[in-house]
Amino acid sequence: MRRRQFNSYLGTLLLSALLPKLGHASVDQYYASASVDGSGQHWLVVFNQLAVEKLRYPLPGRAHQVIKHPTQDWLLVVARRPGEYLLLIDIQSGEKIVQLSPRAGQHFCGHLQISADGRYLYTTENLSASSAGLIAVRELAGGYATVAQFSSGGIGPHQLKLSSAGQQLIVANGGIHTRDRVKLNLQQMRPSLAYIDLTSGQIEQQLVLDQQYSQLSIRHIDVSGDDSVLIAMQYQGERTARVPLVATHSQTDSLRFLEIPDMEYYQLKHYCGSACFDRTGKTVAVSAPKGDKILFWDFHERRYLGSVKVRDGCGLAPGHEANSFVVSSGRGRVYQINPHSQKKSQFLSSKTVQWDNHLARLN
Repeated sequence: MRRRQFNSYLGTLLLSALLPKLGHASVDQYYASASVDGSGQHWLVVFNQLAVEKLRYPLPGRAHQVIKHPTQDWLLVVARRPGEYLLLIDIQSGEKIVQLSPRAGQHFCGHLQISADGRYLYTTENLSASSAGLIAVRELAGGYATVAQFSSGGIGPHQLKLSSAGQQLIVANGGIHTRDRVKLNLQQMRPSLAYIDLTSGQIEQQLVLDQQYSQLSIRHIDVSGDDSVLIAMQYQGERTARVPLVATHSQTDSLRFLEIPDMEYYQLKHYCGSACFDRTGKTVAVSAPKGDKILFWDFHERRYLGSVKVRDGCGLAPGHEANSFVVSSGRGRVYQINPHSQKKSQFLSSKTVQWDNHLARLN
């Protein structure tokens, strides 16, 4: 499909997509995700829950996370690891503001955060030769220069999140040394979760998984308003092993695993994708795209609520209402799900668009 044809098709698609019964939710809830079309062209797409398109921007290659600037109408999108580009896009004009690259000998690891005042951009990066993890700090106020770099606390860093007060970065170090995307050290992994002070760049606290769980790669996290951390992991060991895949942690509480029933567990293929708190912090969701499942827990009671089937579902964002999530899939669909009723409402469907791993709610 040619780009012009795809533009026309996607615009029609988003305007005429299947509409859900979404109650009293406002029509101005916007979401963003990277995607790829049938011809292999990658796109950044912004749409609302009525499936109306706001923005579509062509990307130079596959992207991973999208995030909105806290004070400007800008979107930032970073390439999938080992990534070589990061773009700032003006939402209103649809124009590129700047394209950033990692330093020589480094690459982006797919995730980023922005300080609450909008001044600093934080990215997880690797030294390409060793996979040693770095946090790169760039100033967004002008020039986009890298003003600092410090250790992520491990190798293979992936997702990072700011603490609620904005004074710390919480970093998931996956523990895997890769060249391109080939895994080289599965018998010597050392995954960890690092709490890093942003003023000093020093690690204030670090959780390193016990040896029996050393092949549990900590990949994706979310952080609640009280700085509780939800952890989604991917196991790199024996296919028949029964190891935990989802956990919680905080600086005032030890690592605690969330239970997954056996009948669900063995469908997941040891792989969890995105992690997400709902808007209240009371309910959590973890996607398992290889098992076609979205899993839910009551966070405070640590009680498993069940799962909903979404084929190749991976992207997660909190819904507008309490106890609701928006889910995107590699099959081109977007749903709203209530984990308590396990009701799934589809509001976008495409046969030519595949949504990438992450979904961002913009407002």
